[in-house]
Amino acid sequence: MATEGRGAMDQVREGERRTRDLSWGDGRARALMHALARDAAARAGFEVCAIEVVRPQGLLEFVAIHGDTVHAEERLGTASGLAEMELALADGDTVGHFVWIPEERFSDEALERLDGLVVVPDLPDTDDPDAWRAMDMLVARVTDERGDLRGLLYLDVPHDLRRPDKQRLFEISDTLSMTLRSIVTAIEREEYADHMRVIRATRRLARSNPARHDVNHLVREARSTLLGALSVDELEIHLFIDETQSPDSLGLDMAPDVRRALDRAAARAWAAQRVIIIEPDQVWGDTELAAAHADWFTDALREAGLQAVVVAPVGVDDEVLGMLIAARRTGARRWTDGEGVAALELGHDLGRAIANAHATQRERRLLTELRELEETRRKFLRVVTHEINNPMTVIAANAEFLAGSELADERDRRRARAIMRGSERLAGLLEGLALLSRVSDPEHPPARMRVDLRQVVQDAALSMAAVAEQAGITLHPAPAGDAAVVLGDPREVAGAVANLVDNAVKYSDEGDEVWLSLEVGDEHVVFTCRDEGIGMSEEDRAIIFTPMFRSTNDAALRRPGTGLGLGIVREIMQRHDGTVEVESELGRGTAVRLCFPRQSAG
Repeated sequence: MATEGRGAMDQVREGERRTRDLSWGDGRARALMHALARDAAARAGFEVCAIEVVRPQGLLEFVAIHGDTVHAEERLGTASGLAEMELALADGDTVGHFVWIPEERFSDEALERLDGLVVVPDLPDTDDPDAWRAMDMLVARVTDERGDLRGLLYLDVPHDLRRPDKQRLFEISDTLSMTLRSIVTAIEREEYADHMRVIRATRRLARSNPARHDVNHLVREARSTLLGALSVDELEIHLFIDETQSPDSLGLDMAPDVRRALDRAAARAWAAQRVIIIEPDQVWGDTELAAAHADWFTDALREAGLQAVVVAPVGVDDEVLGMLIAARRTGARRWTDGEGVAALELGHDLGRAIANAHATQRERRLLTELRELEETRRKFLRVVTHEINNPMTVIAANAEFLAGSELADERDRRRARAIMRGSERLAGLLEGLALLSRVSDPEHPPARMRVDLRQVVQDAALSMAAVAEQAGITLHPAPAGDAAVVLGDPREVAGAVANLVDNAVKYSDEGDEVWLSLEVGDEHVVFTCRDEGIGMSEEDRAIIFTPMFRSTNDAALRRPGTGLGLGIVREIMQRHDGTVEVESELGRGTAVRLCFPRQSAG
């Protein structure tokens, strides 16, 4: 038995023959398979040798035929159902790698299922029971190291036209054992080559910078890249997570119910880690889709001139994100097993790239929203400080007039002085808010000038000396020394230093001491302000830079302040590429360090 039907079998009925157009490997791979078939026929002593490779969805594809040039061109690349051949093999005897099925052993069911799928050679009739018969079949199972069936090798028409006995079958099996292993190696090598070719193309795309940040760009570029990498005529990437979808490039014009059914099928395919193959008259890989819409796809594919559509689910982890739908037109290069496996792996790579791109887009949107929120906050602070400052000036001026007026009695003057104190505190708050707004605005970077930090620290000490002395606090200025030059805005740098000295004095008690120091290193200048004051708790230190936060300590809350100081200091240091560090223990004082990048003194 060779590879086609006899008589009426040559006219294969379209609806009964379960075949797919396929194409195995490139020219070198096909040449290797033909060489193996030719060598196997010669060494086994047969006229005809054919090789079929197992394909997805339980199919067998003819990849090489030696000795039957009449049918080889027609049969190569076509496939039949593996189940039909397994039924026939069940009627035979296994000897070594081969299954021997004499003509008389075929069951009626097997003959009916094989009708149209095999060739019967033209052999003379004979009564000799040992003569080779037209329907005799000798088939070797080609299995890999795991025992999985990878293909079948057929031998037909022995040179001596005699049926082999058991000893001869063992001899043929031993003779061709290396050939069978070579076939497995060739199959696996070609599948691997196809697999890697597509995966490399996809991963190059996924690593590109635009694809990592823009899902729409990724989908557009993936379609362009994969059209060539998969050698398909049409390709559509359909994502469930996007409201906007790619156009119907396949030309199938799917109705909404068909599209929803295909979406559900893609989800099932992702769960089962398989692809779906849709052809005229057959849907492989999803029985629900086949039962509901096989007829619709048959008409749509024929009208669109497509020989097959392959659906590969796209997802990440346990979530299906969409599907990749690839199509080849009738007469185009056929779909291979390696491409099917690669398409599934591609769905993994594409799913990860899409998920990452979506995450990046979400981050960008959040950053944009945060920038807009920050701009709104700065605008609010500018408006508030401006609008409140004018009436506050009026209130303060009138309170000052009443406090010094001879027309007012002592009670009214006390009330006026209270208004003045409140106005001063509110003015300080407004000044702090305005400063915070200015130093936290990235659109207005600080001026870059050479500033002697040692002189700034000395000026701050002189300014606070009288206040410290009045409070009974000893203030130790930084020792004199060489200039400690930093680059920055003089007003902001002075403001940061003065803020720390003011806090140290404010939150210290009578008899406490405050130390100011400077350390000049090769790359940094560090200013430290250390006090013996009330300190702060570990919980407070964690949020001390939050604007408007003061303290959870009652002793600190009883002292005047706005809660803006350290927040402003941190903003200033960030604007000057520096850092601020706080060490403190409740009841045992605080040390704050400002670290500036150093500039050369020249």
